[in-house]
Amino acid sequence: MSNNTDRFRMSLIEHLEELRKRIVYSLVALAVAFAGCFAFKDYLLGFLVGPLNGRQLITLAPAEAFMTAFKVAAYGAIIIASPMIIYQIWAFVAPGLKAKEKKLVYTATVFTSLLFFGGVAFCWYLVLPRGLEFLLNYQSDYFAQQVQASKYFSFVVLFALGFGLVFELPAFLLTLMRLGFVNYKTLAKNRRYAILIGAIVSAVLTPTQDIVSMMAMAVPFYVLYELSIQLGRFVQKRKPEKDAEIVEGGPEGEAAG
Repeated sequence: MSNNTDRFRMSLIEHLEELRKRIVYSLVALAVAFAGCFAFKDYLLGFLVGPLNGRQLITLAPAEAFMTAFKVAAYGAIIIASPMIIYQIWAFVAPGLKAKEKKLVYTATVFTSLLFFGGVAFCWYLVLPRGLEFLLNYQSDYFAQQVQASKYFSFVVLFALGFGLVFELPAFLLTLMRLGFVNYKTLAKNRRYAILIGAIVSAVLTPTQDIVSMMAMAVPFYVLYELSIQLGRFVQKRKPEKDAEIVEGGPEGEAAG
């Protein structure tokens, strides 16, 4: 009994040490990215005000300009360091997987990172300009809108981050399907729940919770969910029998482990 307790304690300590190491690596990546973003904050701020088309930002407190630049650098650091953070998350999970599953996890890291940046680009070039044009000119005959700097940058960056997270949905679902935790038929049967989850996720991730921003995020969420089902159908139908045995823990999977 004592030996079992000692082994459990050592295993727990090892997992906590691994978690600490992954957190430290992520924080170092964030710190380096933040230093770079703050050093080039003028370029970053100039880039982010592009969608305003010359509209002037206002500040309402003496320290707001500095704190806004600080927050923008922090947001930029999160976006730039996201591939490293995603890798650290997968790397923490990987030791508990079989050899074939570990290879899949590393592929998922690259795929997830690409989708994240794709979501940010989709938001920046397609959704954000149109959304801001509508919101800032809504009922302009009655309202003279002034844009506060801190709220504008928070809206823009958090909106882009939200789209980056939403665009990772196919990578997340396909990875679960390849690991055998779920299949495309289950996803297809639960479409109505996907609509509800998409609405909740959009409400949480959109900074202002206005209906325009929420719909702009909820619709791509559902489209990506449907895309995941179709990709899962293709992947699972073409999946070799040998891979199925490995996922199910067959003899070859045991050897790999």
